[in-house]
Amino acid sequence: MTDILKKFVIIFSLFYFINNCVVINSEKIISYSLISIDTPKDRYNTLLNYELKKLTKNIDHKKQYALSASIKYDSQNVLNVRGSDSLSEIEGLVSYKLINLRTKKLVKQGKIIKRINYGSISSLYGKDQNLNHIKERLAKSLSKNVYNQIKLYLN
Repeated sequence: MTDILKKFVIIFSLFYFINNCVVINSEKIISYSLISIDTPKDRYNTLLNYELKKLTKNIDHKKQYALSASIKYDSQNVLNVRGSDSLSEIEGLVSYKLINLRTKKLVKQGKIIKRINYGSISSLYGKDQNLNHIKERLAKSLSKNVYNQIKLYLN
């Protein structure tokens, strides 16, 4: 009789422990950033907005800010090392402004530029997909740079 009771107590305590661990991990702590982000509504600016929201959600500060940012792309042809085949270079430019919402003053403003060389794909579909992929990578990389500039100011 005591062996059955001991087994029941052990099983019950394990069930209780596991159940409490699951409940604690399932509670989500939602942290809202005090930085509202505004970007234009095209594909790459939406990606920039998403990445910036992801990065800025954990910034601790006491004031409320508004960040407006936009990304633009410019491409040009350049020569490669051999000189026979031409490569392309794409330049991503992010312009951003950080405004204190209480005082309505411009806190930080800047532009960040990154360049990437690409090319050597022969099919038209491959070139188009490569260009989209490069623009997405540039948007993610530039969002990290904007985040670092903002974090430098706020800390």
